[in-house]
Amino acid sequence: MGMCPEKLRPFIHEFHQSVPITEYPARLAALDLDLAIAPLEDNQFNRCKSNLRLLEFGACGFPVVCSDVAAFQDGLPVTRVKPRFKDWVDAIRMHVNDLDAAARAGDALREAIHRDWMLDEASAREWLASWMPD
Repeated sequence: MGMCPEKLRPFIHEFHQSVPITEYPARLAALDLDLAIAPLEDNQFNRCKSNLRLLEFGACGFPVVCSDVAAFQDGLPVTRVKPRFKDWVDAIRMHVNDLDAAARAGDALREAIHRDWMLDEASAREWLASWMPD
């Protein structure tokens, strides 16, 4: 969903154009993915990115294979791989060859996000206290 280089389109099963931000969460969840991949090249621009893509995929309960780059080194239970073709293929095959284990990995990621990344009332009070003067 979103951008896909023309060179890769012959190799993908589905492609979904970008949608308005108000529709994005529902459209992402509706994909009901067995596995999400989040490749990032290790460069200066991507070193400034956040882990938002992992949080989005994880909130939907999708297991994730992602690049082992600074933006994704956040302690979330995902499969991080080095920028080598064999490592990517091995990681993807590991997940798709055992969809029950992949589903458990997606559940673990969703649980970690709900436990550690959601802004509930107690977390909001902590943030407020840290930003407000005594």
